[in-house]
Amino acid sequence: MSRLLNYLRRIDPGFAVVLLLSLVAIWPLVARASLPQETDAELHIFRLMELSYLVRSGEFYPRWAPDFYHGYGYPIFNYYAPLTYYIGLVIDLMPKLGPVAGIKFVLILGFLLGALGLYGLVRDNWGRVGGYVAAAVFLYAPYIQYVDPHVRGAVPESFSFGVFPLALWCMDRFWRQQTGWRWVTAVFTVAAVILTHNLMALLFFGLLAAWAAWRVAELWLAEGKTAALHKARGLGGILLLGLGLAAFFWLPVILERNAVTLNTLIGNNDNYDFRTHFLSLRELLAFSSRIDWGATEPVFRFNLGVAQWLLGGVGLVMLLRRRMTQARHLLFFAIAFVALVFMQLPQSKFLWEATPILPFFQFPWRLLGGTVIMLAVLAGAGTAVWLQRTPRFANWMTVATIALPLLLALPLSQPAPWPDFGEVNRLRLTLIELRGRWLGTTSTSDYVPATVDAVPRREAAVVEGFFENQPLDRVNRPTLPEGVIVETENITPLHIRYSINAPERFRLRLFIFDFPGWHVTVDGEPAETELGLPEGFIVVKVPAGEHVVEVRFGSTPARTAAWVGTAVSLFITLLVAWQLRRRAATTFAAPWTRLDQWAVGTVGLVTAVTLFILQPSHILHDNSTDWTVEPAQIDTLVDFGGQIALIGIDRSQEEVRPGDTITVNVYWKAQQLLEINYQSFLHVLKADGSLLTQSDHLNPGDYPTRRWPLDRYVRDEFVLTIPKDALPGSYPVTAGLWVQAEGWRLPVLDASGNQIDDKATLFTLTVVDE
Repeated sequence: MSRLLNYLRRIDPGFAVVLLLSLVAIWPLVARASLPQETDAELHIFRLMELSYLVRSGEFYPRWAPDFYHGYGYPIFNYYAPLTYYIGLVIDLMPKLGPVAGIKFVLILGFLLGALGLYGLVRDNWGRVGGYVAAAVFLYAPYIQYVDPHVRGAVPESFSFGVFPLALWCMDRFWRQQTGWRWVTAVFTVAAVILTHNLMALLFFGLLAAWAAWRVAELWLAEGKTAALHKARGLGGILLLGLGLAAFFWLPVILERNAVTLNTLIGNNDNYDFRTHFLSLRELLAFSSRIDWGATEPVFRFNLGVAQWLLGGVGLVMLLRRRMTQARHLLFFAIAFVALVFMQLPQSKFLWEATPILPFFQFPWRLLGGTVIMLAVLAGAGTAVWLQRTPRFANWMTVATIALPLLLALPLSQPAPWPDFGEVNRLRLTLIELRGRWLGTTSTSDYVPATVDAVPRREAAVVEGFFENQPLDRVNRPTLPEGVIVETENITPLHIRYSINAPERFRLRLFIFDFPGWHVTVDGEPAETELGLPEGFIVVKVPAGEHVVEVRFGSTPARTAAWVGTAVSLFITLLVAWQLRRRAATTFAAPWTRLDQWAVGTVGLVTAVTLFILQPSHILHDNSTDWTVEPAQIDTLVDFGGQIALIGIDRSQEEVRPGDTITVNVYWKAQQLLEINYQSFLHVLKADGSLLTQSDHLNPGDYPTRRWPLDRYVRDEFVLTIPKDALPGSYPVTAGLWVQAEGWRLPVLDASGNQIDDKATLFTLTVVDE
């Protein structure tokens, strides 16, 4: 009984408060069925489906996805961090659940782990109320709450924002007291950071290593070399063994990096070029905009959040004024925060260009997640010390600092409703690939074997198995010589046996991309193979007579060495844990105080009002219907050929100077299901009808018109630069739709259906002298 009581005394009730605090953030995922389509979450759902199919077939750690790329397969699982898929797999394997539920669980778990990790870290260093504030700042930062999980559907990246604070907290716990359990949790969470997301692993492992070095240096200055080196051995061991545990993943990625195409991950003046995605301080400081349920893609901002800036600023001010406890510790987070903000600004372009790995991040705003975590620590620590120094106002300040992130996040708390995701199976996978939305759950041909000179066309004979729910026949039968008989037996999806009877020697051509790990035998002996170009398919030389050819995907020296590294690291981790087993943690939960009661009351009240009053009343979002756009500055209705209507306009200004830039938003809405992909244009015309400047979009709003729904509008943003030699005067701004391949425009119709023009005049732009 005494042991049980001691155990219960160690449980901090503050964790329950953090779970309650998380409820508004996770509510859209908990309360709504399914997940939205056409975000990156769709890709992860199908990857989980493929993993589940392989695991159920006996392939427990597959590195090859055989059903992707029209059934030719490719090694996505050899190169993409696996942890989120295996967590989702646990849910997928449960009765009546599936990959959609598995991916949704990963998103929810990421929210909770990040909030709990930040709470624990800040609580242990600066107090419980500071931990509440840190969790609130994290959960309700726009990028964490809405942009990454809902707009982008970037599931592994979102989950990495949860794992990193947890790993940081676990390392800090071991720093404080070296026990076996704390050692194990620290090592395994560091490994989890590496196994969650390729790019975020580089950032977050680097931050963990920098934090460890900072803490050791801090101790060296305070207590001397001996104490610092003792701690350094512990933290260094955690980092190295965490890296070693994850070696089964990252070592083959490095050693086999030249076996696949990776250069497509780096853009060049396109959407994947980092130069086109820097942010300004104004954007980082901006308020979040309201979500419009009537938009196909609601407007959002890459901002840090006003509450996050204000509360994080408290920590920075307290640090600068030397009012902080553990000031040196907090200084690390301040420096990391400033560095991450700088790396998102255009002024950091020279660093992105000079550092070879940085262009692979593609989007500087991807650093928003790490920036928020640093800001959350600053906010929690600063608030905690502020409350200690102003006890007279502590109750109301607790309410304000916890409620502020929640209240300012309410416009993002109701993402637009999504329809049911639909069936997730191999047939739907191949139909999506047929439509060309993506191939192999990637959109830039990344991770395709480097030996593929040209991605081959789709073969009806191969994909037929998808339609019949049968194993695929990957034998190129039209190339078989006369008289050759090939019978196929699928042992597993990655192990195929061919029984062959051939009157003469021939080449067995398979619709399988060649890649390191494919092992081919003829009658149990290594076979002579060659590469079928330009497709990069496996070709097997088969002698005359009766033979058994086996094609199986297996290991390589790099993968074997990686597994050995993981096994050795696991052994050392458990050995050290055994040696530390007698060291038990002696910490107990801090007493429950009046400030905790105020915190619970604040969180409970805001959560209840939000979920049961504000959200059901639909006052937190816009809901444009019919031919009205609620966020538009100007309402209009222009009929383009009875197919598309122009229903609204925004413009950043009506008066400009030569060299200025103007932004114009045009709102379109389909009047019927469209069979043509139209292009859009925005022209600024001179008095004689010639062009002053223009902007054209291949897909209006980056959304092909053939996919436009009938119940939502499309926002088409144009950015125009006025020529420096533009003369003062008035210039009409016009917009329209056309078919670029054929050179014709959709006509503008009047109420009687008669053509009156082939463009719509939106407004008049005035150019004034400089």
